[in-house]
Amino acid sequence: MTPTIKIGFLVPYSSISPSMSKDIIDGFYSAIPEPYRALFQFVPEYVDKGGIELVKVAINKLVMFHNVHIVSGIVSYKLIEEIAPMLERQRKLAFFFDSGEYLPPLTSMSKGIFFNSLQTWQLEYALGVWAQRHFSGKGALLMSVYEAGYHMHSAFCQGALSSGAEEIDMHVLPFNPQEPSIEGALMPFFEKIERSGVNYLHALFCGAEAHEFFACYKKMGLHTQIPLVITPHMATEEILCAIEGLNITSFSASGWDYHSAHDKNLQFKNAYQIAIGRKPTEFSVMGYEMGLLFTMLMPVLQRGDRVEIIKSVSSAYVDGPRGVRDFNHSINATPPAIDIEKITVKHNRASKLVIDQGTALQYTNSAFMDIHTQCVSGWKNPYLCV
Repeated sequence: MTPTIKIGFLVPYSSISPSMSKDIIDGFYSAIPEPYRALFQFVPEYVDKGGIELVKVAINKLVMFHNVHIVSGIVSYKLIEEIAPMLERQRKLAFFFDSGEYLPPLTSMSKGIFFNSLQTWQLEYALGVWAQRHFSGKGALLMSVYEAGYHMHSAFCQGALSSGAEEIDMHVLPFNPQEPSIEGALMPFFEKIERSGVNYLHALFCGAEAHEFFACYKKMGLHTQIPLVITPHMATEEILCAIEGLNITSFSASGWDYHSAHDKNLQFKNAYQIAIGRKPTEFSVMGYEMGLLFTMLMPVLQRGDRVEIIKSVSSAYVDGPRGVRDFNHSINATPPAIDIEKITVKHNRASKLVIDQGTALQYTNSAFMDIHTQCVSGWKNPYLCV
């Protein structure tokens, strides 16, 4: 009898993407041929907001009590330095997921730790490159304190600088725990941005704050004056549906196009629909890519030799709905394909049109180190979804 491969999965709380962990697991199973799905068992372990101590306790429980073979789930690069020794001592393979709010670390990670990422920082860099080329002049960034703790705004700035920007205004809304609405805080910043005569505005907000930003941007009449470039998580279907009545045009970037007619994307959507019965998300895509990898390496995984598994995963790649992907942190990692999108919200309908191809940041580019050194933060939120 073939032994079951147990995968411990760290499940964080998320009010913005509450189904992200489930979507990853569902995506994984949709890529596994049906006769082999029973060979894999996911063991979820809740880690609340993902603080390091909770994550350590969860890993110990998964490894020592549930005896999992692989530790997975949604984890930040920021925590790797502290949890890698635990995984090494227990001789466990790790396959983590993240939204890409942080760049991978400058130093090499443990050979037994692999990541699959939405690479939001790459999308931000591509947006900066495109926005500066397209609009020229001076841009401005406006974000919440929450988004300011990550690498995304720095990646955008480096992209703009690489395209010739000489100056970029940066604005961070003050944190006021006594005031849940940001409308009052936004207005003075909008007035300042309007007076500054910038050529474009890049906004980074999520959840309810994103809704308020769009409403205030329209209320101030800036939608007819300053082109709006939005971070990818402001261009989700959920947020665009919530602002359908605003009649706003904006620009963003995407690493996966649901409507792509590419064969690999059609295969994914068909497999997911048959196996799960609903529309996939970008988190489903990441799980599907992991499933493609594990299907390909099934004989190696079943033999259970950790050294052999690490060697196989390190050299493997999959060709899926996001194109060619690999999962080890290397300067030779395949750069992602990026679409620049024009988003039109008009007549109670939101539509996206791919208007250009984005430029990804190479790991050997000096900007990679600049983003790290210019955005030093003690922020340890493990993911961009609280």
